[in-house]
Amino acid sequence: MSAADDPDELKRAFTKELLVWSGLEAHPRVARFMGFYADFERSEAWLLSPWEPHGNIADFISRRRLEVPEKLSLVYDTIDALTFLHQLEPPVCHGDIKSANVLVNCDCRAVLCDFGLARLHEDSGFRRLETSTGFKGSIRWCSPELLDGGPRTSSSDIYAWAWLVWEIMTGELPYQDAMADYAIIRRIFESSRPQVDGESRLSDCLQLWELMTRCWVVEPEQRPTGSMCRTAVVLLPRCTPHSGKVDPLSPSPELLENLGTLESWKGNSEESIAHLEMALRLYQDRDDSNGVARVHSKQADVFYRHSRWVPSIDHATAALTKFRSLDDDLGAADALFTLGCAIYMHSTAEEATPPLQEALEIFRIHSHDVGTANCLERLGEICRWNLRLTEATTYLEDAIAITSESGNKVGETGAAKCLAYVFWQSGDNARAVATFTVTAEAGRRLGLGSVLCDSLYCLATINYEEGNYEDSRRVYQESISAARSIDDGFTLSKSLEGLAKVHRVQGDFAQAATSLEELWTCYQTCHIGILTAFGPRPSSRKSKNHKEM
Repeated sequence: MSAADDPDELKRAFTKELLVWSGLEAHPRVARFMGFYADFERSEAWLLSPWEPHGNIADFISRRRLEVPEKLSLVYDTIDALTFLHQLEPPVCHGDIKSANVLVNCDCRAVLCDFGLARLHEDSGFRRLETSTGFKGSIRWCSPELLDGGPRTSSSDIYAWAWLVWEIMTGELPYQDAMADYAIIRRIFESSRPQVDGESRLSDCLQLWELMTRCWVVEPEQRPTGSMCRTAVVLLPRCTPHSGKVDPLSPSPELLENLGTLESWKGNSEESIAHLEMALRLYQDRDDSNGVARVHSKQADVFYRHSRWVPSIDHATAALTKFRSLDDDLGAADALFTLGCAIYMHSTAEEATPPLQEALEIFRIHSHDVGTANCLERLGEICRWNLRLTEATTYLEDAIAITSESGNKVGETGAAKCLAYVFWQSGDNARAVATFTVTAEAGRRLGLGSVLCDSLYCLATINYEEGNYEDSRRVYQESISAARSIDDGFTLSKSLEGLAKVHRVQGDFAQAATSLEELWTCYQTCHIGILTAFGPRPSSRKSKNHKEM
């Protein structure tokens, strides 16, 4: 605490802070309060919490070869704890987020500790209750406004948390190659964003990297809140790290199921399916019904993502049966959602609607924003397909409002892409092109391959409709390349069909034939139906009525 302050005032403020921290053990990711030491005449005060068996998070990571889902579990623990602090009444700012202040307990879960710089949020801002150490040893994690003399706030916590994520995911300190404080400070002010190669270093999880870049914006009010960050991280595949006592060559079923999801996101369908099949066998050997249900649900997601509707329906049905037997409402809702999506792509919108409506009702009862928004987006797509465009717009705008407020960029991008289809179908090509351009860029930035290639397909098709054949050909080729990279047979087929039409119009029949040959292969592999590559050029509203994943 600052020695310049009145000791009596400091005593009152510290007592208030002490009462807050002594009640924080209600959250499992916040270190347990044990006691304190205070000498107010010397302006010294310390809050005491226990040490944890695995030490701090940097030491824990350095002693193990953790897989991405295990690291993401630690990332989630830290943002879950930080969000808890920020949502208290009054809110609490930690003030010194870094790896040295995060311990790992005996269950390999991260625990936030060292609240010496913590502050209570008063009406005028976070009250200055500081230790005498100030910024000592923490310059690397400081946001620009802190170095400019501003108070620690929830926004400065979020800035520092993004650097903590960098430490967890890469094992490196912020500005690791800089040693002197002045050199670090100069680099913080030199650029609007830390100059690190996160896109390649975190290529396995671009959604996380995109979130980190938003946490590092210079203007504190433009950074996401802790709640928004937690929403983004909760969507990522994660499992508790191994304790170090297991054979790393024999991964747990929990790790395998999350690796399966991660590989699917990266477009590696065969690796994904192999991981999930192995996880399923291990859960069955354990007689673990919860694990079996989860894997069936994830297998349904993977097959859906890779345009294999029949196995997706089969696994979603199996997952639904298991979850219902376990009285797991949210698990059942997840399975119902995937089931509805797969039925929609394989069969009819009418058959897909009941499971989606049931899933929506469950998600709403449980205040599950992510699931609610996903269902609204799919129901909006079904309305669009049936030419109920006003109803579709209502569903989609509701989905966008929910995802925007919660910070769910993945869901917001998907709903925006579906709304762009509505604009296109309504004849508003200008708004459609603008929105598809935004969703294509978001898909690229977030690593959402299916959004990227479908948005490109739509942009190419609009160019074709408007007679811009060279632009259409170029963008179709981009879509085809993106679809191949993630094994998205459905969008690949649509784009090959479109490219064949462009070649035909341009008189290049040899290239048209090549595209059609690959299209036929996709049809045989994915069983997606015969596409009319040599049908008439789209002109009516109904001809633009493309299904989208």
